[in-house]
Amino acid sequence: MEKNNKERVTLKDIAERAGITVNSVSRALRGHKSISDATKERVHAIAQELGYIPDAQARLMRGAKLRVIAVVYDNIVNPYYAIMNNHLNNELTKANYRPMVFFESSHDGSLSLEVAREIISMRIVGVITYLVPSKEVIELFEDHNVPIVLLGRTGDALGIDSVASNDYRGGKLAGYKLFDLGGENFAYIGVTRKLNINNERLNGFLKALKNNEVIVPEANIILNEKQQTTRELMDMLDVKKKKIDSIFCFNDQIAYEVIGYLSEKGINVPEDINIIGFDNLQSDIIYPIKLTTIDADKPRAAHLSLVSLFSKIKDSENTEVTGKIVDVTLVEGNTTKMRN
Repeated sequence: MEKNNKERVTLKDIAERAGITVNSVSRALRGHKSISDATKERVHAIAQELGYIPDAQARLMRGAKLRVIAVVYDNIVNPYYAIMNNHLNNELTKANYRPMVFFESSHDGSLSLEVAREIISMRIVGVITYLVPSKEVIELFEDHNVPIVLLGRTGDALGIDSVASNDYRGGKLAGYKLFDLGGENFAYIGVTRKLNINNERLNGFLKALKNNEVIVPEANIILNEKQQTTRELMDMLDVKKKKIDSIFCFNDQIAYEVIGYLSEKGINVPEDINIIGFDNLQSDIIYPIKLTTIDADKPRAAHLSLVSLFSKIKDSENTEVTGKIVDVTLVEGNTTKMRN
């Protein structure tokens, strides 16, 4: 008989309606070859009619793994992760998987043992992480046969698969662009030096300017080593005093915050100063200001990361480490112009 809204439909309910055993219902729902196609169709129809929802906890108790991929990151404010997670979800849905998000609260760019243990406890089949795992975390996943792919950063040195953008080249593109536009006083607003992705973008930026015989003073390189706000970082830079006319920002989120800060100070972009970001968030979100930025083909990065992950899920004996690099391009916006 049908259950009311407060009672959970069980395999026994379906078995009673179908006139078969609970074990046969379980096998039918799992598509077991010992059950005829006609019975499978009838069981699925009854399950849908009764509103049956599989008990994930029961599956875990039986030792089964869920068709779920863990996605780990540490900044719920940055729209970049929402965009990337949407692309990941689109790819996962095609493969009949689902994402489960895990938030890392340390904010130091690393995946902690605490979160890794939580993932393993959920019997998840694989991990996409934007955060760098320690050697201990990697070994823990290996011990439990859970493959991991690092997205947005290179993982060759760690011995794990990774998909990253060409951050060094992106920094160079930004540097050359700001120089070609007639910039004279350059600055960089970034995150901590602990993140190699920051260093790659910064070094590419500095190299492009050095190739044009421009040396950026250390005082113009503002890094976030103490979890400061963008406002605090910009106060440190003191744009007016240093007569800064060109800023490259670590990402678009920072770039938009910088533009807002400058507007409050009566400094207009791009009339008074050029700004370039990184990520091209406007590829997926409409912003009131079209930013000049570096794009790294987010859909391709998401696709490649899951190609690597699925290959390890399907073949647990596969120990080959792959590091894939997604090329970058400069996207012209309204936050840069030729200096007078």
